Amino acid sequence: MPRASQLLFSFCLVAGLCYRASCQLPKRLDLAADIAHPRLQRTLHQPLPEHYIWTAGKAAKGAEHDFLRIFRLQSLPAQAMLYVAGPRQFTVWVNGLRAGAVQPKRGNLRPQVMSAAVKLQSGENRLAVAARGGDRLVVKIVPAAYGENATPVLISDARWRGAINAAAGWRRAGSAASGWQPVKDLGGIESHIDNFQWNADSGLYAWPGYDGISPFLARMPVLARRVLQIQAGRGKFQGLQALASARQLQAAGRGFAVRVPVGTPQAKQPSLVLDFGREMDGRIALESAARQPFIVVASYGESLGETRHPYLGATPIYVLPGRVSYGPKSAFRYVRLQFPANFPGWERFRAVRLDNIYYPVQYRGSFSSSDPLLNRIWATGAYTAHLCMLDDIWDAPKRDRGRWMGDLDVSGRVIDTVFADHFLMQDTLNRLAGDAQHPAQHDVNGIPGYSAFWVMGEHDYYLHTGDLAYLRSLHAQLLALLAYMRTEMPAARFVNPHHAWPFVDWSPGLFGDNAATRRATQLEFYRAFQNGAWMLRQMGDQASARKWADYARRVRQVAQGQLRTGNTFGRRWQTNAMAVFSGVASPAERQAIWSQVLSRPKTAMITPYYNFYVIEAMAKLGHRRHALDWIRQYWGGMIREGATSFWEAYDPAWPKQNFHKYLQADNGMGYFVSLAHGWSSGPTAWLTEQVLGLKPLTPGFRQMQIRPDLLGLRRAQGSEPTPGGVVKVRYHALGGGRLRARILLPAGVEARVLMPAPAGAGVKVNGKPMAARRVEQGQRLRVWLKHAGSYTLTN
Repeated sequence: MPRASQLLFSFCLVAGLCYRASCQLPKRLDLAADIAHPRLQRTLHQPLPEHYIWTAGKAAKGAEHDFLRIFRLQSLPAQAMLYVAGPRQFTVWVNGLRAGAVQPKRGNLRPQVMSAAVKLQSGENRLAVAARGGDRLVVKIVPAAYGENATPVLISDARWRGAINAAAGWRRAGSAASGWQPVKDLGGIESHIDNFQWNADSGLYAWPGYDGISPFLARMPVLARRVLQIQAGRGKFQGLQALASARQLQAAGRGFAVRVPVGTPQAKQPSLVLDFGREMDGRIALESAARQPFIVVASYGESLGETRHPYLGATPIYVLPGRVSYGPKSAFRYVRLQFPANFPGWERFRAVRLDNIYYPVQYRGSFSSSDPLLNRIWATGAYTAHLCMLDDIWDAPKRDRGRWMGDLDVSGRVIDTVFADHFLMQDTLNRLAGDAQHPAQHDVNGIPGYSAFWVMGEHDYYLHTGDLAYLRSLHAQLLALLAYMRTEMPAARFVNPHHAWPFVDWSPGLFGDNAATRRATQLEFYRAFQNGAWMLRQMGDQASARKWADYARRVRQVAQGQLRTGNTFGRRWQTNAMAVFSGVASPAERQAIWSQVLSRPKTAMITPYYNFYVIEAMAKLGHRRHALDWIRQYWGGMIREGATSFWEAYDPAWPKQNFHKYLQADNGMGYFVSLAHGWSSGPTAWLTEQVLGLKPLTPGFRQMQIRPDLLGLRRAQGSEPTPGGVVKVRYHALGGGRLRARILLPAGVEARVLMPAPAGAGVKVNGKPMAARRVEQGQRLRVWLKHAGSYTLTN
């Protein structure tokens, strides 16, 4: 064993002992894991009637977009509140009088919601909005006090008119409205899944009645696990124990309350932090028991430190009397609540809780072993992927809350392995590449490598599902994307002629347009062209399959001839791992890649994202034990630092004190870095495939491989879903290289079982000797299980 590997192994042993002795993480990470949902449903919410609108036609950058609505009222409401949101900058007039304005504001909470009490008149009324920056506008007037929702007397919809740089005087009452064009009606603000992504609606918690949750999602109330950093200042608290006790909340008159003397300066205002015990997606919910409204300021944090520097900022929540008022949706573990001096008396709460928003899906895959750390790593990866399953599969539930294909190539493998989800997987993949009538004519996410990963992701999904009808529905998109990728490779070498963003990893030198990122992208493209040709054969398009298989060989030849440095592909773990993972590396190069690169200390940081391809490459090179040691050190390092979901970026050498402050990603460092990122969940799929040895050989697991490899563990067991049912396995080491494997096969699955082959060993199946063939240079014994049933194999 090389000295670097010996040091790594020793470190992992010590770290594993430390983990067992000191880890105080919650035993059950995913509170929704045991909730069965045969049909996707959630509590009813009637979508709001107001629509997003925008001006029709093209406009120069910086142009003013003007909107006008003339409406009549037969009777006047006793009060009227106007709400406007959407553009970065706008001014509003009602009946010629300026009602309010919004100026551009830095921060991630958007859009800004403007509200104003307005005076309407019987008969004709005129509402005018002048906006700059943005691509949507929403407006409503409700006959209610601030924060209250009611049937609106006016909403933004197709009846509005729009103009670009309208003539002077158009805002005045009585001015002509002729010549204006109908606006583009973009649909209800809760009508489309894209409206909920990219934190684009994080500011709409202040919009009365807004929910912004897709109808297939579910919700669960969760109380805090503990209360931290209680600062009374000049205020007083009552019933603090009720914040983390359902029993106390249910006891009449024993809820939580706070009192702040009027005039208390901000520095002396009371505050506290709620710890929910684990990373969760959702929003803070404040249920008032007071008779008057008041304001609470909430600051979310994935870490305790982030509550002082929250990604969404410190957000004031207007708490309505006797109602539940919500903060913005995001992902967090901690919430800092500050209580401004805005209420003359006790601010009383029936409840303060997290409104957990989650995708209701069952855990069908599982893993456990004699190593508690590996068990925790598997469960944390599965939970991380689940956190990213919301309104489609996102990179992260805090930032960016959007679809990224590189992230999905890793998290999708976990989702296939654990949940066997189809709805979100198909919807996300489809939206990334366009539909059959309008296939994408550009790189997926604007990143060439992510185009390659879309092809790889579809390949892996089809292997797991065997859904040929779905695969065939992608024929046009696949051909269009492969053709576009070829335009980026004059002479079969990736040179980035379209000036795209050849991102590889958040590691120095691997997220800009340079020789290193182009080399890695070439390797990614090779695997994509291979996978694309294979899928075209499955569809029955043999001519296209031959064309792209031939081109893949040409891409590999160019990589072999022009991208190597000696027998490796540079000094970086990432590039060499992709050379192995993609299949570009020859046998001699594979040996050199291990001995000269992957068995030696890395030369630069690697995110958990590309570390997945590193451990995949180690397994392909026959070094699974080293990969497992690296999993214990790297992902186990996050666990030892308190992770309840895996982080966007990590390096074991980074500072441990206030760790979140020092995480590096997205060409920056600090609290904005996500602590729940789907691209970091890879060990979950790896442990299932490499330790349990479960892998589809043909689409839909009609034939699968079961290759037990305990890698020094005493025992391991688990399961993986297939279209025919769940495959279950249980392994026990018997000593001397002998193994007992119990296997439960569902209907429609044949299994190629590769048992370890100690000297002179044979295989018994259910106690009877069975003919077996030696494979893998005599290291394994191969037997076939042809029928559904329960089997016990020993060697």
